[in-house]
Amino acid sequence: MQVMGGIGYTDIFPVERIVRDLGLASIWTGTNEVMSMIIEAEWFKEYAKREVGKAGKTRDPEPDAANATHTEEKVYE
Repeated sequence: MQVMGGIGYTDIFPVERIVRDLGLASIWTGTNEVMSMIIEAEWFKEYAKREVGKAGKTRDPEPDAANATHTEEKVYE
């Protein structure tokens, strides 16, 4: 749009509509942070499935928490 100058803001070329729609698509699909978290979670699920077959065990992420040793607030269901 910047390359086209002022004519990029008119409806003569489809650039104006594409740029307008890209802004809406960003809102529709979610923020970059949320999308990154979704992709990361899906990747780790696939990675865990693949690695469990090789090693036979998974990594326990619970010790990574700051208060992992406090048992009074833990809920085991």
